[in-house]
Formats: sequence, C-alpha cells, structure tokens
Amino acid sequence: MLKYIFSVSLFLLSVTGTALAADGAIAWNSLSAAEQQTLQPMKDKWATLPPERQAKLRDNAKRWSTMTPEQQARIKLNRERWQSMTPEQRQRMQQRQQRFREMSPEQRQRMKKAFARYREMSPEQQQALREKFRDMTPEQRRELRERRRRVD
Repeated sequence: MLKYIFSVSLFLLSVTGTALAADGAIAWNSLSAAEQQTLQPMKDKWATLPPERQAKLRDNAKRWSTMTPEQQARIKLNRERWQSMTPEQRQRMQQRQQRFREMSPEQRQRMKKAFARYREMSPEQQQALREKFRDMTPEQRRELRERRRRVD
C-alpha cells in the first residue's frame, strides 16, 4: 500500500510540475507569422524555455519588426562582434557597460558626446588618437581625463 501511495504521489507531483511549468507559457503556434519568422532559430527550443524568457523573446521580436533596416543591420553587426569576442573580451565589455550604467546622467551625457565626436573623426584621426592615448603614461592619461571633465 505504501508503495502505491508513493507511486501516486510521484505521479501527481510530476503532473503538477508540468502544469506549473506550462502555466504562462506561450505556444509557438500562438505567435504571429512575423514573430515566428524572427524567432525561427528558437523554434526547436521554444517549448522548453521558461515562460519569462518566451515573453522577453516575443517582446524583442515585436520590437525588431518596428525597426528600420539600418537599425536591424546595426544590431546584427553588434551581435556578430559579440559572438567573435573571446570570453575575456566579453567580460571586459560587460564591466564597461556596468560602469556606464552606474554613471550619473551628466557623466553619461559627456561620454555620449565624446563618443559622437570620436565617431565623426576620419579613420586616420581615430587611429592617431588611439596611438596618442596608448603612448601616454598613466599619469598623462589621468591629467587628460581631468582636463576633459572640466571642459565638458
């Protein structure tokens, strides 16, 4: 009898767990044709994803469909860059992103302006600036940063 109760209990737990896992899940067939096309690489894994992840991916697919071709191309390029990075490079990038998020709004704005100025430079000017910065001593770099903060 104890064996029977144990078996029934295990069965009920497995059924309940499956029901809970499916609770809030988004069926692949409920996605629009555009969402399915965007999320096609995830089709085989879709049913195994947690509902929160499915919802986030669906939101991203909706956002993707509203982007211009230029925005989509930029995102694809960024994804390719990310995938080509080593784990160490990815970790450094994540740390930089975290530091940026922790900056004050004024500091972030200054960084954005500085980056915009840099992007407006020719490739030759950018390379010269990188070389100049690389050749500086740590003290010279600190002084330059301090001067820039006072000017901005």
